[in-house]
Amino acid sequence: MLKRILFLIAVSLTANSLLFGQVTTSSITGIVKNNAGEALVGASIKITHVPTGSVYSTATRTGGRFDISNMNPGGPYTIVTTYIGYETDTKTEIFLSLGEAQRIDIDLGTKSTQLSEVVVASARAGGRTTGTETTISRDKMVNIPTVGRNLQDYLRATPQFKMSSAGSASSEGAMSFAGQNVRYNSFYIDGAVNNDVFGLAYSGTNGGQSGIAPISIDAIDQFQVSLSPYNTSLGNFTGAAINAITKSGTNAIHGSAYYIVRNESLSGKTPTGPKELATKLTDFTNKTYGLTLGGPIIKNKLFYFVSAELQRDNTPQPFDFSTYRGNSNAATLQRLKDTIAARLGGYDAGTYNNNETVTTSDRITAKLDWNVNPKNKLALSYRYNGGERSVIFASTPTSLTFDKNGYIFPTKTHSASAELKSTVGRNSSNRLLFTFTNVEDDRDPIGGGDAVPVVRLGDGNGTTIFFGTEANSTLNYLKQNTYNVVEHFKFNVGKNSIMVGAEAEYYKAYNLFINNSAGNYQYDDVAGGLTGIESFFNNGRPTSYVANFPLLSFTDEKNTESAAAFNIFKGALFINDEIRANKNLVLNFGIRADYNNFITKPKFDQFAIDSALPKFAQYYDLKGALPDQKPNIPLSISPRFGFTLTLPEEGLTIRGGAGLFAGRIPMVWPGGIYNNNGLSSGGYTISTSVNTAIYNQDRVRFVGTPYTPAQLGISLDNAKGQLNLISKEFKIPKVFRTSIAFDKRLGKGWKIIPL
Repeated sequence: MLKRILFLIAVSLTANSLLFGQVTTSSITGIVKNNAGEALVGASIKITHVPTGSVYSTATRTGGRFDISNMNPGGPYTIVTTYIGYETDTKTEIFLSLGEAQRIDIDLGTKSTQLSEVVVASARAGGRTTGTETTISRDKMVNIPTVGRNLQDYLRATPQFKMSSAGSASSEGAMSFAGQNVRYNSFYIDGAVNNDVFGLAYSGTNGGQSGIAPISIDAIDQFQVSLSPYNTSLGNFTGAAINAITKSGTNAIHGSAYYIVRNESLSGKTPTGPKELATKLTDFTNKTYGLTLGGPIIKNKLFYFVSAELQRDNTPQPFDFSTYRGNSNAATLQRLKDTIAARLGGYDAGTYNNNETVTTSDRITAKLDWNVNPKNKLALSYRYNGGERSVIFASTPTSLTFDKNGYIFPTKTHSASAELKSTVGRNSSNRLLFTFTNVEDDRDPIGGGDAVPVVRLGDGNGTTIFFGTEANSTLNYLKQNTYNVVEHFKFNVGKNSIMVGAEAEYYKAYNLFINNSAGNYQYDDVAGGLTGIESFFNNGRPTSYVANFPLLSFTDEKNTESAAAFNIFKGALFINDEIRANKNLVLNFGIRADYNNFITKPKFDQFAIDSALPKFAQYYDLKGALPDQKPNIPLSISPRFGFTLTLPEEGLTIRGGAGLFAGRIPMVWPGGIYNNNGLSSGGYTISTSVNTAIYNQDRVRFVGTPYTPAQLGISLDNAKGQLNLISKEFKIPKVFRTSIAFDKRLGKGWKIIPL
């Protein structure tokens, strides 16, 4: 029956997972026997990483089994096996993929029957996996076509990957895996958290709000993308766990220098419309400069690698004014600019017909690898990613946007890792990892200086004109610190390879977001009357006016009690047992417990308890929510099971498993209880439908600074802002994932392997 299987049958029922998932190493396992099939106990195994001379040694235990963990991915490796009375066995050209547990069995011949050394070449033999994962190794990266040199171009090699966009500059590059939201992925570089933990970047990575990549691709050695890892040491994702490791130095000095440029001459013509009407693209430039260098400081002992990259992009957004449907002509728009300058002390609203965006970034990666002694290897790495993007909205036939209505988004990320990999005795190993990530995002108005009001003007025929400071960029600042400790201890007993581990994460966030703090005016067209722009010229009443402001002490956006400042602790304990039932069957059992604790208590508001909550409760089940209450997150228990069954005579491998996965949510959601607590910020609206009595008093005309509530007759004695609540028992996402797959070898080097 099995011989009739000619094609792959793969069933993959995917759900979500969210735990800790730092993967930086690989391993080799196997059995040593003589040519009579008898296990050899005490055989010496010496594995050498040829480029660096790093040596991993062990001896076989009961059943002839051996395991070597905490190995650097890549290669080539050479394996030398010796045993008294038997010929030495040498295997060369062994390569390891990130996260791979490659099995290599060794048969030793006796000296009386075998007179010469046996040399066996192995080129990337298949590793053992039970779940759904994709490894993008260095040789694959070289052959994957890329234009943007970003993560998305490489991670699309994962079949379950899809890139999406909401159609705006800030929503570019969203990476969805298995149909999940981009914010449910985890992304680690050398074990350090580099996904956007707060959850604002559409790309899901640090620096994503400015549209820049988190690291230079030339600094990356390998990627591993896991969707259903049944080993309980992995997690912290609902879509995918993306692990990247940076390159390392070797005994040979190696480096590169590159300059990459794209412009309108290298990009063809406009892709839409009839081919004969295609035209050359507007002038633009994308420039990337970079270099890498790696080598030995002490041969076979201490190695370095450095990478530096600069990105400089200019992208025009030209607009053909002849397509504009509004009433205004060029003279009217110049009159508007002059009127704005007169009312705002010379303020220049900018241009509207070619709103160019500019992106710059600087990326640095540095790494040291130290073979401390035969049993301990230490790796230290540091990454800096700083950049800025001007986000300026393009004009369209139905809207004209002056470029000062955009914003700039500077971002900085510092990330560091320290990893100690140790061999403990003959059958045990330990991995200790410390990481730190600091992210600072400071969204500001174009041009800097004092903010001016944002204004929206109707211009007839359903068109709108925008000018002034962008509404969400006046008070908008985010700083995050993430500290992480990972401890994994692995020991082997007979057929069992047992790993136990503890992981801890301490997260600090400071976020201030108060929009419309410079004032927001809207002048709508009046049916049968004046257009919005005509009303503005006449210094008429706006249709609506909005202003928001901090209610607590305020020095600047980086120093105010109105910001949401909170700390969170996450911990995990797990145990995982990989059982080699026989040479063809491997079983995996594991269980994991995840703990989440909001350390910071939200601000107390008696008014909300006495007045607001009783009214809310008339319409909603509040699930025990209170304004000053931290969520009580229950301990999450996640069991998992996986298996790999190999049928060599059929050239068939069957693998699969099932398990529960749980983890974090984007911190911007629960963080709302610290930001929108009713006490930190307030605001008001004056319009035909809100505060109508004040509107009818005709107190509001366009001015350059926000109206104080007192000027409009609004009392702040009981001023309250937005109120976010979270249920008393808040459960983190938890899902079930299962998969089963068949790998089939067809002969003559052909095989079908689902990813």
